Amino acid sequence: MIDGSSPGYLIYGAGAIGSVLGGFLQEAGAAVTFHGRGGHFRAMQESGLHITGIWGEHHIPAGEISVLDPSAAGAFSMILLCVKARDTLEAAAQAAPLLTDDGIMLSMQNGLNNWESIAGQVGQHRTAGSRVIFGSEIVEPGHVRVTVNADDVLLGEPFSPANRPLLKRLEADLLKSGIPARVVGRDEIWAAIWGKVLYNCSLNPLGALLGVPYGRLGESEHTRGIIRHVIEEIFLVMQARDVSVPYRDADDYYHFLLDRQLPPTAEHRASMLQDITAGRMTEIDALNGAISRYGRELSISTPYNDLLTALIKFKERA
Repeated sequence: MIDGSSPGYLIYGAGAIGSVLGGFLQEAGAAVTFHGRGGHFRAMQESGLHITGIWGEHHIPAGEISVLDPSAAGAFSMILLCVKARDTLEAAAQAAPLLTDDGIMLSMQNGLNNWESIAGQVGQHRTAGSRVIFGSEIVEPGHVRVTVNADDVLLGEPFSPANRPLLKRLEADLLKSGIPARVVGRDEIWAAIWGKVLYNCSLNPLGALLGVPYGRLGESEHTRGIIRHVIEEIFLVMQARDVSVPYRDADDYYHFLLDRQLPPTAEHRASMLQDITAGRMTEIDALNGAISRYGRELSISTPYNDLLTALIKFKERA
């Protein structure tokens, strides 16, 4: 049953993460509309959305999947942007006319510069960010599996105050659906996205290049050494950009990654590996590639991030 007190959610980018968010929100009573492309999205419309994994089994019948009407201008108070980082600018521009004047476009994405791209299309006062650290994968078209959850989904306003009651309502709806979430302040959401960048840059490209789950990367002194250098370079960039994270230094985060973050995600396979396997472009430019760009701008040497970026770009075109 649809809860009339919930805002209308548009899931813009019904891939693995978008399908889980939209499916859980709809199952909890929220009004959800999906927008996507490709075989998975077609299967959702034909056979419904099936979600399995660590959060249980769920099914949204095909007849209950609401698909975006392109003429629905100004119809949504909450747009959850779930596209890959490489598509953010185009997707934000396409979705902007669908947002109400007092609505929020919320990035549910990996990587850097997504929030700035959204703000350029809808204004800082209608932009919100998140830190999503649960993992999911498309098992087959129409079927998504939640593989791991390392922490709460964090929601926040990275620039100027947005519609805080809407953000709190999303928090409540996610909690009701079974997805742990909380609204945090500006400094914490920026620290969280950079913390996720540390995690992704350390593991995602190596997991993709070597074809192994995250846990294997922590077992070898050779991959641990690469990870340490990647982290050290990111800390140099963060210090130059005056970014604060809840770790004393690179060594502190390195041990936190190995001791706290890797164990619960040991069996997870990188989304970058899933992209390369499927012949898709990756998000490397919003992760290690962004660190390399910042390094060049700041005259900071980032050879390990440069090399991982170059190798992934080769794999994309191989």
